[in-house]
Amino acid sequence: MKTTPIFPSAACIRRAVPWVALVLACSARAGESVEVMHWWTSGGETAAVGKFKEALSVRGVEWKDLAVGGADNQRTLLKTRVGKGSPPDAAQINSDVRAYAANPGNLANLNDVAAKGGWDDALPAPVQRYAKLGGKNYVAVPVNVHRNNVMWISAAGLKKIGASAPPKTWDEFFAMAEKARAAGMIPLAMAEDSWVNFMFMQVAYGTMHTDAFRKAFYDADEAALKGPGMVQAFEVMRKARGYSDRGAATRRWNEATQMVIQGKALAQVNGDWVKGEFTLAGKKPNVDYFCIPVPGSGSGHVFSSDAFMFFRNAKSPSAQVALAETLMDRDAQVAFSLIKGSVPVRMDADVSGFDACARQSYADFVAGNKDGTLAAAPSMLQTPARIAAWRDVVLAFWNDDSMTAQQAANRMLAAARAN
Repeated sequence: MKTTPIFPSAACIRRAVPWVALVLACSARAGESVEVMHWWTSGGETAAVGKFKEALSVRGVEWKDLAVGGADNQRTLLKTRVGKGSPPDAAQINSDVRAYAANPGNLANLNDVAAKGGWDDALPAPVQRYAKLGGKNYVAVPVNVHRNNVMWISAAGLKKIGASAPPKTWDEFFAMAEKARAAGMIPLAMAEDSWVNFMFMQVAYGTMHTDAFRKAFYDADEAALKGPGMVQAFEVMRKARGYSDRGAATRRWNEATQMVIQGKALAQVNGDWVKGEFTLAGKKPNVDYFCIPVPGSGSGHVFSSDAFMFFRNAKSPSAQVALAETLMDRDAQVAFSLIKGSVPVRMDADVSGFDACARQSYADFVAGNKDGTLAAAPSMLQTPARIAAWRDVVLAFWNDDSMTAQQAANRMLAAARAN
């Protein structure tokens, strides 16, 4: 993949230094600015973004917000701006890096900035694969990590059924689910269709284990897609559906979380962004609720990461450099994630000020890079069309009792071949 280096300003060009050092030697001048497009518009998200703005202002650069409510709306506007040849200086991205990386002529080359900042040493290999999309050039700057494979459990619910600790396996969970239902609780709080597919991916990570999971969902490997681990994932989902309720189909994810908070449901499977709901309700981890890896996944970590992609033809290339450095700054990432509810993407961050859920997530994130169990969410590396095709298979299975787990696995393979 070939991208265009961030072009240095005229002031930098006059400096007698080698080309590679030109960009690195440039420093932003007071009064420079960058236009940043993102979808963080809620109160908490705005406060979190403010930490990056503050850190950037110290470098003499103004962050000009182009905040668009809703990720889908932001993606639509970004596509339009890029198509018209007037992209922002940088734009938030997380699930469609591949689409823009396929047209590298639009992108600024971040390799010099990355080399200066030691990004290869700071970022885990799976994150680098995402930020480089399998190539040699950095095309995005990741800023945080959200853990996807989390089960949220009501401490009061566990006490009500006489359980002394959260489940570690699906068999243990299903045994607890029986008791929860007998006690008048909904065992598993589910939400509308997209969250059914989300849960399936977390279940599959545990039943397939990391290597097979990567082969199936990154490489569309035939044996992995229709193999025993995939079949087992569908079998778990079939059994799990029996412990949900009819209202799930029209329920939002945060409404499902409220059911756990209020003790109406025993558990929910969702990412660590859910923690914000517990925090707002005044609940404390390991006291009022538990945040554990999805049964079967051990200490394995499935992550998603917000990142920013940089575009060519910036009015102020040196300001772009300052923004890239700020987004990867260790302290800035800590300040941001403390508010956002995520953890830093760098492996050398100080997370002592984070809560128990975040500290455990970060520990497993770092350890997972060492033992090979760290995995990126498939949506970060696959095409939207293939992800949608797999989602359709999962939902068809969820709603059709006549489809066997093996038939569903075979359809996952067929969907990958067709897309």
